[in-house]
Amino acid sequence: MNNIIIIGSGITGLTIGRELQKREMDFKIFDSKENIGGKIETSRICETNLDRGFQVLLRNYPSLKIFPEINDIEYIDFKSGFIINKNDTFFKLLNPLKNLSGIFLYNKFPGFSFRDKVLLLKLYFTKNKIRKNLTTLNFLKDFGFSKSFINDFFISFFQGVFLDKSLNVPIDYFLFIFKLFATGKVSIPLNGINEIPKTISKKIDPTRINLNSEIKKVTKDQIICSNNNKYNFDKLICTSPHVESIFDSEINKNIFKEIKYRGTSCFYFTVEIMGVEEKIIYLFPESDLISSLYFIKITDNKYNLCISSLSRTCSKDDVKKQFISYFNNIKSLKYLKGFIIDEALPVMNNFYNYNNCSFMEYSTKIFFSGDFLASPSLNGAIESGENLAKGIF
Repeated sequence: MNNIIIIGSGITGLTIGRELQKREMDFKIFDSKENIGGKIETSRICETNLDRGFQVLLRNYPSLKIFPEINDIEYIDFKSGFIINKNDTFFKLLNPLKNLSGIFLYNKFPGFSFRDKVLLLKLYFTKNKIRKNLTTLNFLKDFGFSKSFINDFFISFFQGVFLDKSLNVPIDYFLFIFKLFATGKVSIPLNGINEIPKTISKKIDPTRINLNSEIKKVTKDQIICSNNNKYNFDKLICTSPHVESIFDSEINKNIFKEIKYRGTSCFYFTVEIMGVEEKIIYLFPESDLISSLYFIKITDNKYNLCISSLSRTCSKDDVKKQFISYFNNIKSLKYLKGFIIDEALPVMNNFYNYNNCSFMEYSTKIFFSGDFLASPSLNGAIESGENLAKGIF
């Protein structure tokens, strides 16, 4: 099969490219951006790598097995646990499944009852069938967790994962992510999250990747770039639902016109401060502004600071003011860069694990693949690409 075109050099596009390269098939990847990676971007500011949003890699994602070289990346590993601010006091909790001190020492904060602790272990080991019509929050309530623990832990922690305070994701996906956090390493690459697509792309012939190549129109068998170059295809693979908007009216089915996304904001600072802990996530369940933050040490008492918010209207001054209200002993606080990400994660609705294969045959020649048809994660992006490559080639 000749003339396979992939639109998008994000994780899904690169996954498909890798699979086609292994099969020695002819393909081209087109992307309007100047760098590969799609939404997985890293900027370099003041000799510091700043990811576009707080993005972590769950190292036990099942789909990562097809890219063993990702394990060779140098990582910063987060401690398995969190520090939570309640009633103007910080409490540290460590995961008892990975740290004995999480059983005997770092295991309490106001509203975290003994019953909640037992139920957490029960939740991890549960294999019972789950009613699909339940929301995640109602499932947790019916499971027996206290209202305060649902708010202070589940909502406070997982709102930063799903970018949604209501945790409106399928329950099986929630449990999948919960168990990965409980048992695996949570990391960010030392040189930035974009190291992941860079590493994946190393086994793709670079001449097959066409960057700075915006596509302005798609017909039934041809793409037309903004420079009016035209390329015929036997198979076209679109890795973003937005590609449908440039389809010729003859082929456009408007399937994805109602798809929605969740967004987030992320602000980076350098801070000189005493009495904080690095490589652990801080949670703020009583805040409507800051959802989480973390510190990475530069030198003694000097750190890179990343603050995340679900608000896309907050400013660096808003988060700076609130950060100062939570922490004492701040000697200096310097702003580096902020990111407002309107389309960070897709809202799944009817597209979650689409047709149990995570990709869509739009027509005999055109296919869609990506996390929006699998699950809103890097794992879903890889899974969708791998399933498509196995399913149609």
